[in-house]
Amino acid sequence: MPAMVAKKIDQSKRAALFGGVSAHTRPIRPPWTDEERLADACTRCGDCMSACPERVLVAGQGGFPEFNPGQGTGACTFCRACVEACDAPVFDPARITPWSLIVHIENISCLAHAGIHCSSCSDACDEDAVQMRPRIGGPPLPTLSEAKCTGCGACVGICPGQAVTLFESNNPEVLG
Repeated sequence: MPAMVAKKIDQSKRAALFGGVSAHTRPIRPPWTDEERLADACTRCGDCMSACPERVLVAGQGGFPEFNPGQGTGACTFCRACVEACDAPVFDPARITPWSLIVHIENISCLAHAGIHCSSCSDACDEDAVQMRPRIGGPPLPTLSEAKCTGCGACVGICPGQAVTLFESNNPEVLG
């Protein structure tokens, strides 16, 4: 009998087909893991999601865990509770950085760029990666220090204009 070969599922196409996120976004996986590790090893038991004290890990398409900065506290604190709760080889805790996510602030949707005083993203950022730059004739504008950004997501869910998104620093594709 021939060996079965696991076929990778393109989640973005499935989501677009079933009315989920657009085909241009893909889910953000928990820290210290990626699509390949999840597809190969995740049993979808939910232990990582239950262990998350911030409640930012949720069951996504097919029951696979996703990071959702619009849930719970909105930020990953990188506490490693998800890693410790998982019995399968889904996570790679030896990786130095949990992920390569950084934020992008879309000027068109940003309230400050529209002339409305808002500093939600800056106020939420514990790393001071988002700073408000003063300007004459209008409210301060947010600027991002990519070197300081951990991709924790604290600024994403709190943005009233939905102007803040996460993306991989080496890939401009929007996530989440």
